[in-house]
Amino acid sequence: MKRLSIIVISAVFFMVTMSGCAPVAITGKVKAQQDAFGAKKEFAVVSIASIKELHGEKGITQIFKKTDDIPGANTQPILDQLRPEIIKTLTKSKHFKLVPESSVLKSKVYKKTMEDERKHKVLYKNVDINVAKNYKYFSKPEKLAQLAKDFKVDGVITIVMNFTISSGKSWLSVAGVTLGKKEYSVIASISALAYDREGKLIWKDTAIKQAEPGDKKAIVLLDLTDLTKTNFKKLHPSAITIGGKAVNVLLARFNDSMEGKSVSIFQKLK
Repeated sequence: MKRLSIIVISAVFFMVTMSGCAPVAITGKVKAQQDAFGAKKEFAVVSIASIKELHGEKGITQIFKKTDDIPGANTQPILDQLRPEIIKTLTKSKHFKLVPESSVLKSKVYKKTMEDERKHKVLYKNVDINVAKNYKYFSKPEKLAQLAKDFKVDGVITIVMNFTISSGKSWLSVAGVTLGKKEYSVIASISALAYDREGKLIWKDTAIKQAEPGDKKAIVLLDLTDLTKTNFKKLHPSAITIGGKAVNVLLARFNDSMEGKSVSIFQKLK
């Protein structure tokens, strides 16, 4: 079974794997206040961010390098390409009306509001984050409540994503010589937080997806001949593919919760 990297995002507690079974993440229940949402309720997405580092096994020459010094290890390009998909997916919800992105980003209210420090708390530690193009980073409930009031909407939504690489080895013996290949797949997680005008948390959830073995667009095979570095940039298409699927899972879980359906605290990664 493949060795899984740790998913570094605060909403995910831990993962368990069982022989012959897909890995499962325990993320908790969807926390959504039903009376805070509705077909006529208006919400604005005010922050789309991701943890800066594309976490994964580094080569010998990369171990002590900073994220910005490793080609492809910065998630900014991944986040920017996923931004339209996030907005498009959230727009599909029947349980709230999303304010057009352009109306939010071009507003005087948004431009004048000072963003919070671009740090995200993960397991009691602050890590650097990226923010999608033209967006700002907001995390303080009081500031989010004020934005909801300023925009005259029922609530605001913030999004934080994370990407980590799972790697596994496969071996083939030819004429007594052992050849190896390393298979890489990306695990994407997305967390949503929504606050109302009083600064009350009215939606909280995390969705996770990992590339499946048969998904050629999301699984990358590399020869295990170059131990000096990992080609992080080559994994960007996989991260975008799986990130889009994670967004869909997030909305599906929210919709099920709003419709009174049972939503498991466990999530299969594949």
